[in-house]
Amino acid sequence: MAEQNANQKIKAMRLGPKGQQDIDWCAPNELPIGMVYNQTPHAVMMATPEDLHDFALGFALSEGVINQANELEKIDIHPLKGGIELHMQIPDKRAERLKLHGQRRAHFGRAGCGLCGVDRLEDAIRPLPQLPDTDLRLSYTLAGKAASALAEAQPLRRANKSVHGAAWVDGDGRMMMVREDIGRHNALDKLIGAGASEGTDFDNGFALLSSRCTFELAQKCALVGIHALLTLSAPSASAVDTAKRANLALASWDRRAGTLVVFSGASWVA
Repeated sequence: MAEQNANQKIKAMRLGPKGQQDIDWCAPNELPIGMVYNQTPHAVMMATPEDLHDFALGFALSEGVINQANELEKIDIHPLKGGIELHMQIPDKRAERLKLHGQRRAHFGRAGCGLCGVDRLEDAIRPLPQLPDTDLRLSYTLAGKAASALAEAQPLRRANKSVHGAAWVDGDGRMMMVREDIGRHNALDKLIGAGASEGTDFDNGFALLSSRCTFELAQKCALVGIHALLTLSAPSASAVDTAKRANLALASWDRRAGTLVVFSGASWVA
């Protein structure tokens, strides 16, 4: 089934030194995406309606709905008036775990927030694995090259100037895959799903995000076994604490200064 358009043309007005001009502006679409497991609604996230299979798998993995990619047995996309539902089949033991843990989200998850609707604090801040030390060595030159290349690797952003990007970069600095969404959490979930589908080795390389780093982004990376994360905006204090507790290598590229700032896992810097 064809997915809905990620972009939409809208009318706008540009004001500048040359006066006023009516223009067509390309804006990203943002729709409610319902996550339904074994006929039971679980969450509604505001997201860009593209790469929805990746989103479904990445969300299920990073939110702990399933433990392995092959546990997501089926994904059906159901367009509805005003939104989309992703109907997924998971093993009965996983569906039962959702009910036992009371993890059903009762509210919308806005695109900019990955916690909206979580009913209990313990469901938001989850136990973290202790990641093994990464063998990756991130040079200042490689980090800057990857950071500069991300914008060019985002076709939606080139059109609409709005969406976030999440990329997987291998140990040699090659950008292997990119996913985009109006929400930074959703973009990362799509990247995780795409990587899981393709059997990407998350031990060899790093995730690159166009956004700031919040604790939940660091948490998502740690929970799926991503060992290193580079962001284009600085992390929050809780993100740094999360990264240190999980032994997640975390760094940020300072675009103004043109420098690399390392917050966790200093040994990964060449």
